[in-house]
Amino acid sequence: MLWVFLLPLWHLKRLLSQGAGLAAQSRFVPVAEALPWPRWVPGTGSPGSLSFFGLDFVDPMFTFSVWASKAAQPGLFAAAFVGVALVLVLGRFFCGWACPYLPLLAVSQATRRLLSKLGFPLFDVRLPRWLAYTVLGAVLLTSSVVGVQLGTLVYPPSVIGREVFGALCFGTFTTASAGVGLAFLFDTFISRAGFCRSVCPGGAMFSLLATASPLRVVNERAKCTDCTACDVICNLGQQPMTNQLDAGCERCGRCIAVCPTQALAWRLARPLVARSEKGET
Repeated sequence: MLWVFLLPLWHLKRLLSQGAGLAAQSRFVPVAEALPWPRWVPGTGSPGSLSFFGLDFVDPMFTFSVWASKAAQPGLFAAAFVGVALVLVLGRFFCGWACPYLPLLAVSQATRRLLSKLGFPLFDVRLPRWLAYTVLGAVLLTSSVVGVQLGTLVYPPSVIGREVFGALCFGTFTTASAGVGLAFLFDTFISRAGFCRSVCPGGAMFSLLATASPLRVVNERAKCTDCTACDVICNLGQQPMTNQLDAGCERCGRCIAVCPTQALAWRLARPLVARSEKGET
């Protein structure tokens, strides 16, 4: 989140140096002017498409979205190589460590706990896992037909990065902010982390790539007391207590941290496979 906010401010600093009149009206001009200007900060881009020391890195979801709209160039796939390689090795780690929606999801979880303590009834509708893949397919197919990059309009990292940029540099928001708000309300009142688990097209794409990942959470059954703490804390409905995890595991490590007997640990093992709603492998 720090990077999500710093990048627009660095852009604002550059716009001010170029004499951009509209940017000069931003309330965050003093903050931008006080920031140092690192040489490796790109002149253009977003939190999902960056340049470090002359090397370009692009979120794989951005690349697939552009490719579906028939506007991708070879260099775009080269820029996505690092992201794809990391997911193939580490699994769906981006969702558990780097997605800018995570702080909002944490607020959603805290709100649910508070409402539960106050006695408010909460829903936790479990949508089928295949729904996210359906959303991903629909987004890519529609993008291909109409020639518009729809993925960046519904993918939280893209939406949040773009909205923060507009707010800091120009003091504007778009209707896309309402989509993030609806996702937050859905996660808070309808389905715990339901958007990430069963709707997000980026999460679905990362899950597909993560099927080849050798990194996984393994339960040493000899140490396990079957307390269910790890299953309860998992936002994505994984079942580490019985070693029933699939490629949807976001490698956040919360289950490992909460285990009272340290029965869970990272291990290199055979790639994760799909798991049905009944928890069968």
